[in-house]
Amino acid sequence: MSEQMKPLNKTQRLQQWFESRPRWDHASYGEFMHVGANQTIFRIVLQGLEITPDTKILDTACAVGGNARWLASLYGCQVYGNDIDADALAVAMDLAEIENISDLCTFVEARADNLPFDDGMFDLVISTDVFDIAEVIRVLKPGGHFVVSSLIEDQDATFKSLANDWGMVMEAGQDVTSLAFAFHRAKESEAQLLLQADMIPTKALVDILNENISPYTRGGRHFLMRLRKRE
Repeated sequence: MSEQMKPLNKTQRLQQWFESRPRWDHASYGEFMHVGANQTIFRIVLQGLEITPDTKILDTACAVGGNARWLASLYGCQVYGNDIDADALAVAMDLAEIENISDLCTFVEARADNLPFDDGMFDLVISTDVFDIAEVIRVLKPGGHFVVSSLIEDQDATFKSLANDWGMVMEAGQDVTSLAFAFHRAKESEAQLLLQADMIPTKALVDILNENISPYTRGGRHFLMRLRKRE
């Protein structure tokens, strides 16, 4: 097979994706794009859950499906992902093929507030920031779990108040604000270096300041939570 005909490996496919993106910060943040997809931290609230090959999982607003593919690879279970970005989903499917888990992964183009899945279909729903709680509850089985990492801008919110507002049972929670803020500060420093090297436009740095730094300086917090749907 000629060099030109060889299929792309994972690194090449991701690089192709990032180079096609209009926003520099997506490439800077890597495959998982943001702190919410830090899988080592995610495992804190996955502890105690029994995940087996029979577990059915949804990664809502999955982008390129990093968390979905991670869980499929670890547990050999069926995972689904939805996103509104068809290009991101194409990458997710290609990466699942490269990783030899395409038989375990299903990615569909759909909004988080209009999921094309049956009621009570999933044992576990995961999300990093973008979700619709009514749809999460609808597609979860009774007793199913919702694991979420999210910026919370309501300064009065607590783990308990969020669980009550969402009509779910709080099982585990971790305030990871210091980690999230440090992560975004590091990306700000990276952007400044790249700007000095004329590798990115000034707007890229401004976007990071406005979208990723400002919410925390205004008092936002980053919560990692595991909740359970009532029986």
